[in-house]
Amino acid sequence: MAIFTITLAAPLMALQGPRIDRRPQAVPIPTRSMITGMLGAALGIGRDAADTLPAMQDGMRIAVVVHQRGTDMIDYQTADLSKPYLQGPMWTGGLGVLHREGGEVEGTRQQLLPYRCDARMTELVRLAAGAPFGAEAILAALRQPAFPIGIGRQSCPPSAPLAGTMLAAETLEQAIALVPPGEVFLPAEETTIGWGDLLLSLPGLRNWATRQHGGAETYVQRAARACS
Repeated sequence: MAIFTITLAAPLMALQGPRIDRRPQAVPIPTRSMITGMLGAALGIGRDAADTLPAMQDGMRIAVVVHQRGTDMIDYQTADLSKPYLQGPMWTGGLGVLHREGGEVEGTRQQLLPYRCDARMTELVRLAAGAPFGAEAILAALRQPAFPIGIGRQSCPPSAPLAGTMLAAETLEQAIALVPPGEVFLPAEETTIGWGDLLLSLPGLRNWATRQHGGAETYVQRAARACS
C-alpha cells in the first residue's frame, strides 16, 4: 500500500459540506470526495466518469494534518440561473436530483458560501491495492495537471505546489509522524482512539453516478500536542 502527501495551501479554500435549510455547512478538512475530484482533474478525468471516480474514491483513505487552521468566512453571492450554460444536474443531498434548466429560469438565486482563509494542511493519501491509479502517476499529474485545480472550487487555486512526496509508512497513523505537526484527522477505523481524541462524522462521500451524497465517514480528531 502506497502513502503519499498533498500540500494544501491557499488564500481561500471552499470546504463545503451538506446544505441545511438551504445553507451550506462548512467542514474542517477536505473530504475524500473532494480529493477524488481534485485528483480526477489532475488526471484529466471528467465529472461524468461514473466508473473511474467511484473506484478512485473507494480505493483511497485519507488523513489530514492541519498546520494552520485559518479563518472561516461566509461569502454572499448571487447566481443568474438564466445563463444558457447553467444546465444539467446538480449535486444534492436529497432523495431526488436537482436539474438546472439554463435559459428557462428567470431572476437570480442568492447563496451564502463558506470559505476558509489562509489555511495550510497536509493531506495524506493511502491507496489500496485495487486503486485505478498508482501514487507516482497521481503525483506526476499533480505536477502537471490536465485541468485547472481548485481547492473546493475553481475560484480557490492553490498557492503552493500540490504534489508532495512518498512516505515510508505502512499506515496513516504512522505516516502522520513523518510530516510537520499539527491538528490531526485520522479515519477512525485506522487508528486507536486515545485520551483526548474526539470522534467526528463528516459527510465526505459522493455517489458519482446519481450525483447525490454517498454517506459520512468517522474521523478521530487529535489535538496538535498529541501528535509530537
